Amino acid sequence: MDREVLDVVDELFRRRLQVAELDPDTPLVDYGLDSVRSIDLIVEMESLFDVQVSDGQAASMRTLRDVVEQVTASMRMRVGNEVGAT
Repeated sequence: MDREVLDVVDELFRRRLQVAELDPDTPLVDYGLDSVRSIDLIVEMESLFDVQVSDGQAASMRTLRDVVEQVTASMRMRVGNEVGAT
């Protein structure tokens, strides 16, 4: 798991969900994540990390670990696409 991405995502989710600590493997719904907050968080992450997250990818992100792995994978894809375009 990418530590820098984890730190940013963890802080973002803790602030939005108003919790002191998140376990990376606990389902985010256990912390009160609902569909509205989920959409807001995805939009903010897309902006912060300059990535795109599809609806299917978003639906598969159930834990903080899932979110970090998806954002990291999306960042790698973006960089790969940028390298291939030049």
